[in-house]
Amino acid sequence: MEEESPENRFHERGSMANEIYHFVDDLRTATESSITINADFNRIIICGMGGSAIGGDIIRDCVIKDVKIPITVQRFPELPKWVDSKTFVIISSYSGNTSETLSMYRQAAERDCRIVIITSGGELETLGNERGDILIKMECGFQPRSALGLSMGHLAVIIDALCGTRCAQDIQRFLPALYKLREKLIGDKSDARKIAARINGRIPIIYSTAGIYASAMRWKSQINENSKTMAFAGSVPEFNHNEIAGWSEGELRNKCVPIFLYESSAHRAIRKMADASMTSLKRYGQDVQIIRIKGKTPLQRTLRAVMIGDYVSLYLADLQGVDPMDVKSINEFKSRLDKGLSRDASKKKK
Repeated sequence: MEEESPENRFHERGSMANEIYHFVDDLRTATESSITINADFNRIIICGMGGSAIGGDIIRDCVIKDVKIPITVQRFPELPKWVDSKTFVIISSYSGNTSETLSMYRQAAERDCRIVIITSGGELETLGNERGDILIKMECGFQPRSALGLSMGHLAVIIDALCGTRCAQDIQRFLPALYKLREKLIGDKSDARKIAARINGRIPIIYSTAGIYASAMRWKSQINENSKTMAFAGSVPEFNHNEIAGWSEGELRNKCVPIFLYESSAHRAIRKMADASMTSLKRYGQDVQIIRIKGKTPLQRTLRAVMIGDYVSLYLADLQGVDPMDVKSINEFKSRLDKGLSRDASKKKK
């Protein structure tokens, strides 16, 4: 019996295809929520790891020009010394049991920070309830990376409440376009499947401009986790100051494929920088893959780029013959890390 293709599993609960399919629905659900926050703060830090942190990168990039206070995304378990009682802390962990994120939460609590938690449960929910933090619950049962629509939507609502931005409303207005895009990305003849076929067997290096760099990072992580393939990400104009030299010679470059998330509607200066980078790569004989990303704003372009990348990673997994839901290597690492931290904690008590 011939194996079922991914496009026939979009409504099969528990499959990665289904979880990717519902990204837009999750965005709609989360951005329809509301929250009221009264707090005195002078900066915001968003703490998380992996798929729980990428939503912070996206929302920060999309509001950075409209806010007057610094917004930082923190992935390192040790909080910076500048985090104090005037810092508003957003803790994002889908499972609620990520060691690094729990460490950041405990430090923020010790420094008397005002905290909002976004989670589906776990130890983080327990600690937050004990302390009386604001808690936003997400639905259980997903892979953490598949909860991006929920975490991103809730983050937009939180940042809007804190900074007076209109990110959640902007997302809601763009949802009809995203639903149309979703239908175009499904099927053997979809652009996403064609892109996957063109990069299959090579290491993808995904580039974007700095304004939508979070979407390039999302491509990278989805290909890593879903397709079980090495992938890397970079941004323009930084690319022109270092990475271009790495593409100029050497055998390793022949095993890689550069992918440019090209913002068709971006400012002319941004497009000129990307054009110059791609021209240089073509001059060095590289098979540059150009993914044209439409959208009037960085937010619209980021959301489109994220969706396209998610589907590319799904189809690439199918071409590779791997299960996109399998994350045994990540779970094994987390288990070793938790055991190591437990031993350290026991030694300190003695």
